[in-house]
Amino acid sequence: MERDTFTRRKCLAAIAGGLTAGCGGRAAEESSTPTSPTATATARPIQTGAADPTAEAAATLGAAFDRGVGRCALEASPTPDGTWPMINRDPAGTNASPASNGPTEFPLNERWTMSALEAQVTFPVADDGFVYLVAADPDSDPSVPMSAVLCHDPRRNGEIQWRRRVDAMPVGPPVADGETVYVAFGSPEDARVQAIDRTDGSLRNVYDLPGRFVGELATAGTSLVMPTEDAYRVVDARTGAHCWSFAPNDLRGSEPRNRKIRDAAVGDGAAFVGTGYPDSQPTTGVGHLYAVDPSVPGMRWHVPMDGPVGRIAVTDDAVIVTTDDSVAGFDLRSGEKRWTDSVERSVRPATLAVADGVAVYGTRRTLHGLDVATGTERWAVPFGVRGDVIFVGDVLYAVGRRDPTSRRILLVAVDVASGTPRWQQELYDPIVDVMAANGYLYAVTTDGRLFAFSSV
Repeated sequence: MERDTFTRRKCLAAIAGGLTAGCGGRAAEESSTPTSPTATATARPIQTGAADPTAEAAATLGAAFDRGVGRCALEASPTPDGTWPMINRDPAGTNASPASNGPTEFPLNERWTMSALEAQVTFPVADDGFVYLVAADPDSDPSVPMSAVLCHDPRRNGEIQWRRRVDAMPVGPPVADGETVYVAFGSPEDARVQAIDRTDGSLRNVYDLPGRFVGELATAGTSLVMPTEDAYRVVDARTGAHCWSFAPNDLRGSEPRNRKIRDAAVGDGAAFVGTGYPDSQPTTGVGHLYAVDPSVPGMRWHVPMDGPVGRIAVTDDAVIVTTDDSVAGFDLRSGEKRWTDSVERSVRPATLAVADGVAVYGTRRTLHGLDVATGTERWAVPFGVRGDVIFVGDVLYAVGRRDPTSRRILLVAVDVASGTPRWQQELYDPIVDVMAANGYLYAVTTDGRLFAFSSV
């Protein structure tokens, strides 16, 4: 099988040099250092009476909801095919574009690999034809960091179509929507989001992030979501104008400053925001889940949690939430708790996805499938997950260990409905994460390689 090795030396030379043919067929161009849009947010009084929000929401909003001058729609469902608008592709966290687009016949075979050896590579995302990722030089001088956004063509054995040099380190994976790829660069305390044309790698816009970025970049309709620890901030992706923001610690009566945003998801025109103490502080049994609807404007509902929120997944009628030691399901519209499931061992923070009525989460030893409607356990597989899972049709993929004491890393496939194992393969390259798109299962390794697997 042909291998096109993109070494670290070649990577850095290519980043510093010219660009190849663009994903959209146009020649790509280097851009000079951009400047941020000048649009600023202007708060106006919150009109709570017109939309008749809940009494709790009206009583506790205070200064937490800030309406700006921008006007943008918060639409995330259904997620359009050929896009990757949020970190896990869709509100349910399926990590597949679309959920049915990937290999489901076994065994899987490696089709091609591209490599930026010894580089740090982010989780890849895809549109209807290309794969995008960010490679960074971990040994670069901190005063002159070097990284690149790369566009791969899976139809040409992963050939790089364009690359864009950025003199800053990435602080999260990209998202792709419409004609744009969005990537956050800098440091969590001082990050900026670059909007890059997906056809040629040219710069379209830059957005500042006031606050510590939490890594949950997303687009939804005409909105660009850029949450920080203290505020869920939404701007108009077309202009950069501030549309609205929600700051949990500014709610009336929120005396403890423990409502740092830890995760968020979009669904049914609302933002579902989970809070708790940040990871840098001792964990306490305090957390909150908010359903924020900008059309009200304000909160649909709010529920306290028994610990800091880990992950959130949204379906057509339910919101599934993990804490360190539990998984719970809530009604999408009312916030009523439908069920809760206590966990013997800590839930893997990165592992939560929902499809076909099954909510999947993992611990260090076990992969669980719960019924979304009732919380009843449908199946459990002795498999410790290392990262996200992927729904591809009736197949669930995961990377991890059968035995937590073993050094063997496996890629496994199980039946979504029953949890029955269908296939497994030992991996000799440490995997960062996996995703599915364009008919392939993609894997990124810690040494900078991108692998593509298929059933053919």
